[in-house]
Amino acid sequence: MTHRSLALSLSLAFAALPAPIAAHPHVFVDASHALIFNPEGQLIAVRSTWTYDPLFTLLMVEDGGYDADGDGDISESELASMQEWDANWPEDFGGDVELETGGARLDLGPPTDWAADWQDGQAVSMHTRALAEPVDIGAGLVLRAFDPLFYVGYSIAALPVFTGRDDCRADLVSPDTSKISRQLAEEIANLPPETDPEEAGLGEIGRLYAEELRITCGD
Repeated sequence: MTHRSLALSLSLAFAALPAPIAAHPHVFVDASHALIFNPEGQLIAVRSTWTYDPLFTLLMVEDGGYDADGDGDISESELASMQEWDANWPEDFGGDVELETGGARLDLGPPTDWAADWQDGQAVSMHTRALAEPVDIGAGLVLRAFDPLFYVGYSIAALPVFTGRDDCRADLVSPDTSKISRQLAEEIANLPPETDPEEAGLGEIGRLYAEELRITCGD
């Protein structure tokens, strides 16, 4: 079971609680990224690292039966069975990362080079996605990590690592939530967990709360 399906299961479980709670998000991920360039200085891939919150980690470990000895920790031998736990993406899953340059979104291929880690009681998942073709990002690059449905809340935990170039820099920009009307914010907060925001006419609400990395390379 992937993090997307587990997130939905968790949201449905919360829906059964008697006390009212905000509908989104229910899973929290610290995201970091490495941008990979070819010898010509063109962007060719992005490697994403997702560190999951302790509650989701617990659910994932129990669902997958990864803690074979039941000691509450994942040993090196148990970690081997976790290497591709997050790899079985649904066909409609976009990967929760968006790259944009010059106002145009870049096409990313399927995930490869899966790996997993265990850090301070939290599950970590890593994968690489290649661009459809190398891209010159002279016009700048914007990276966003977000779940359009907002079941998963992403925080960008670190500035990106640049592989293949040493003249790039990045700024982390918080979302401007003042642009979200009070009415829309209330509709988002009261949205039932089992409801698709787009089907409810709210669009990709995760985008409204997405942090951005604004990246420039060169002089």
